[in-house]
Amino acid sequence: MKLVTFSTPTNPTPTMGAVQDGNVYDLANCAKALGVSLPSDVRSLLEAGEAGLAAAKDVLAQAVAQGLLFFPEGIVKLYSPITNPHKILCLAGNYQEHIKEGGGKAVDKTRITPRVFIKPITTLCGDGDPILLPEVSHWVDYELELAIIIGKTGSGIAVADALNHVAGYAVYNDISSRKLTIAEGRDKRDGDGWFDWLNGKWQDNSGPMGPYLVTADEVPNGDNLWMKLWVNNELKQNSDTSKMIFNVAETIAFASRLMTLQPGDIIATGTPSGVGATTNTYLKSGDVVRCEIEGLGVLDNTVA
Repeated sequence: MKLVTFSTPTNPTPTMGAVQDGNVYDLANCAKALGVSLPSDVRSLLEAGEAGLAAAKDVLAQAVAQGLLFFPEGIVKLYSPITNPHKILCLAGNYQEHIKEGGGKAVDKTRITPRVFIKPITTLCGDGDPILLPEVSHWVDYELELAIIIGKTGSGIAVADALNHVAGYAVYNDISSRKLTIAEGRDKRDGDGWFDWLNGKWQDNSGPMGPYLVTADEVPNGDNLWMKLWVNNELKQNSDTSKMIFNVAETIAFASRLMTLQPGDIIATGTPSGVGATTNTYLKSGDVVRCEIEGLGVLDNTVA
């Protein structure tokens, strides 16, 4: 099932839907028409657990069969599939080639741990939304990533059980300000480089995600999906999630040692090689960034 959050020209309130055969079905209102109840937002649906997803699938099947409350996908506004996650977690340096293109050396995963950081919810935006160039940076870069969406609460999750906590997957773009112009003339302190790097992940609209949340039952293996990113139709990133240093299950297990994972949480799993910083080529106003991951759809955003 392809879950979305959408609005229409006649109803600007974002609501939960599901896409099938190019149409977006209004799941909550379809449910009402069928005499059943569903939440109106995706996070609440995930919080209802397996029973909630099963109910949504049943409503979608009946809505398609009966032609209930649908809109052509081309006329709706799509938001991030999850608009209100409890948290957005991201991995730094999770592809060997990306580490090496940045001047680092290949790592031995048995001797390191994943590097997890948090992005604010205000970074989220959806398909078609602008990537905003911030006042604090002229060095804005793209990073195509596979996003994991958590479906079941857990802490201290074992690797062997981790995939049972996955609700689905989505395309994610971790927009990054590589250098900042916020602190000229300051006194240097330990950790300045680290904090500047982290601050560069926090700008508004620096986390495009979508267009869909594709449920895990439709993604046979999140660790084996091709992924590509284009800027102005020029292919910049071309890789595969099988090249991640820490795979989906390992990432979830490690993150759950640091904090409780909750339904709707987003974990972006790092980017492959091909980022703009390698060639000192950064995003500029008017650029069109196109991201695609096998089976998860295409995410298009224009820089503004």
